Amino acid sequence: MKNLFITTTLDHYLQSKNAFTIVDQIIQLQKNPNVFNEDFQVWKITKIDEITFSIELQDGNLNIILLHYFQPASIEIFELTVWLENTTLYFPSER
Repeated sequence: MKNLFITTTLDHYLQSKNAFTIVDQIIQLQKNPNVFNEDFQVWKITKIDEITFSIELQDGNLNIILLHYFQPASIEIFELTVWLENTTLYFPSER
């Protein structure tokens, strides 16, 4: 992925929640061919415990493509869903 664009609304939200690690994870996971080849990506981020989050990629038809766990320094989010389409990351409500 050459460039990832984030909508202003999502950008402000991520800044307010100290959550840009989520964007970093999504970018890193694009190196996986199964992820990169998905034209429409639904990313569901969930806090599992005090230090662990899951990040799940679905294809828009509820098919799980990838499930990944990560431990960010500090994110103030319990659950988040974002969509990635045509190099733009956004909230589902922004479509």
